[in-house]
Amino acid sequence: MNKLDFEIFPYTGTVDIASAKGFSKLDLSKSQQAQVEAFIQQIPSLTGATALANAYTVSFPEGIYGELMKYSAGGVGTPIIGENGKIVGHASLHSLAPQALAMGCFSAMSIATSQHYLKEINDELRLIRLGLDKILEFLYGDKKAELVAEIGFVQYAHRNYASIMEHEHQRSAVISSLLDAKKVAIKDIEFYLSDLDSLITTKEKQDIGEVIKKVFQIKDSLELAMQLYGISSLLEVYYAQNYDADYIRYVEHSFSTYISKCEKQVLSSFSALRKAVENAKALPLKKMPNKDIVLKDIDAVIEILKQGEDSDMRKSLSSVFRTTTRRAEYYIGTDGVVYLKAS
Repeated sequence: MNKLDFEIFPYTGTVDIASAKGFSKLDLSKSQQAQVEAFIQQIPSLTGATALANAYTVSFPEGIYGELMKYSAGGVGTPIIGENGKIVGHASLHSLAPQALAMGCFSAMSIATSQHYLKEINDELRLIRLGLDKILEFLYGDKKAELVAEIGFVQYAHRNYASIMEHEHQRSAVISSLLDAKKVAIKDIEFYLSDLDSLITTKEKQDIGEVIKKVFQIKDSLELAMQLYGISSLLEVYYAQNYDADYIRYVEHSFSTYISKCEKQVLSSFSALRKAVENAKALPLKKMPNKDIVLKDIDAVIEILKQGEDSDMRKSLSSVFRTTTRRAEYYIGTDGVVYLKAS
């Protein structure tokens, strides 16, 4: 336990963890559940027994049936022999050494915990949650195709996190693609910021109603690109499982600093737009029938942007970044159900 830096204590409290506040039940896959249950069975061995150090359990791949290959010299191997006498697959061996069981269990709980936080952050990234058909309805400009492609990929990586983490080659490919998604997000953010600045700068030469319509289109597209940048940065950390404190601080700081710069620029543009609308003598009835409603919509955006570090997206992402370096506390029932205590 000292080598792996963990501690185990029997729960002696009277509170029902399942119904208590501050605890979240982790959604474990079948393989993760099996690792936790195997760990529970060997907890007594963690106090010093080493009799199982060279013992293994055998797991057959799901959907494959048969028996292990028998050797003429005695013993069996991991090839699985089907009813036709041919090899139909290979079984996997899992060490029953207490340390190996602990590492396997903690790895499973770590992945389940990451998935738990990814589900939580999903509620704040409202645009990322939308279907691609809905996103296409408001996306603006020449960057539409590449932004939609990257959003689709990030949604896939987000929703299939636990499954992909069990396949090393697939995980490596996803990490590479997430780095590409970050680059595309930054490129598109800069494009939309430039477009917004250009539109606001030349607003006097254009119909004010048309300017307002385009500004809000750019704002939604820009917000989506910023959310893509944030979630791809977070997913990169979780897929790589690089929880080095200095690395996490760097990624979080880079994200927070860049988004802060973007939000300040958007705030400046919307403030200028507000003055233009306020000073406009009349707005075209067909395009913008009510000046008060327009000002109210603009003020709502300005109010959110003024929050700075307190904006929902930045607070949520920063909070999840910080959980990666905190010591986790789990409550494991005898039935293998795992609860994560809120940090």
